[in-house]
Amino acid sequence: MHISTTEASRKSHEPELIGARALREWITGEQKQYSRVFLVENGVAAEAVAQVAREEDAVLLHAQSGHYDGPADTVRYTGALSEIGDELFFGERGVELQDYVAAAFVQIIGPTTVGFFDETGWQAFLDDAELARRTGVFPSSLIDPRVLLANRSALAAPRELATPSAIRVGADGRVSVGLQGEVIGEIDELQTVIESRWPQAAAWGGMVPSQALMEDLTCRGWIERYLNATDLIKMLRWANGVEKISGFGWSLIDDDRADAEPLPADPFLLETSDGFVLADTTTRRRQLLSPMTAKVVAATQTSSAPEVAVDRLARECGLSESDANALCRDAAAALGIHFGTRAHASRRPASGSGR
Repeated sequence: MHISTTEASRKSHEPELIGARALREWITGEQKQYSRVFLVENGVAAEAVAQVAREEDAVLLHAQSGHYDGPADTVRYTGALSEIGDELFFGERGVELQDYVAAAFVQIIGPTTVGFFDETGWQAFLDDAELARRTGVFPSSLIDPRVLLANRSALAAPRELATPSAIRVGADGRVSVGLQGEVIGEIDELQTVIESRWPQAAAWGGMVPSQALMEDLTCRGWIERYLNATDLIKMLRWANGVEKISGFGWSLIDDDRADAEPLPADPFLLETSDGFVLADTTTRRRQLLSPMTAKVVAATQTSSAPEVAVDRLARECGLSESDANALCRDAAAALGIHFGTRAHASRRPASGSGR
């Protein structure tokens, strides 16, 4: 059977592409294609993982891990991804591990993972997030399309209990959660520990005392939306701090009566040179909005209940409550927007033009 040069090239790179997808899920903790991803370090017998990995899982095996005979998607790698400066490769494709703070000062030349290795890095991340919220200017490393934030999924719900989806089987026989997470057991109890439920905060491995980390995230319920905003900037390839994103240095309705945060996955209201736009990072859909519709979106997303949004919109636009109610109801149905989550006083949405 003849295989074209293009098809042969695709087939030859298929393991690298599978590996890249699986590694992305292992790094971020976000489950998309696989239920679980195992990274098996050099020196670990592949058979130990073959006994527990299922068809819906992926296994990233070091090139010297021996024969693997199991149902999961399997890709061999070289290198390592544990200490700052480490590089892991699938063939010629590689990813480097960098400290979050250092990433702002080094030249990013290829796929890079950034993580927090001490309290200094964690505090820098929080400071950067607060700055973006006030000004609309984001840290350059997080809006670089080549950069992934390690353990990202754990930031959304650090107290939530779940079975691990990203598992490291270390050369020393210890089993841990993801890139930097806590040790949860030994290889001879692998089946038991991966079926146990652990706090999502375990992915951070004590880098910051867990109680302090949880408190930092609880009083910043907008962190997940902040990270989604970095995805938006990557998607649109915007220059940093130039365009306006609602909730990050700019709000269309500045009435000091917003009592809610937009839901993390809700579309973003933007002001661009083309006018007002609603952009969804999940569907990648963008829609131009009229100024009135944009105000309906702004009022709805930053209000905790219909009556709050209706009252704010009626005051802002000089409408009757019945007309404002109809606009809010129609916008929610047509645009896929939602009322927000009640905000703590210390984390109200940003207001004002910002720039």
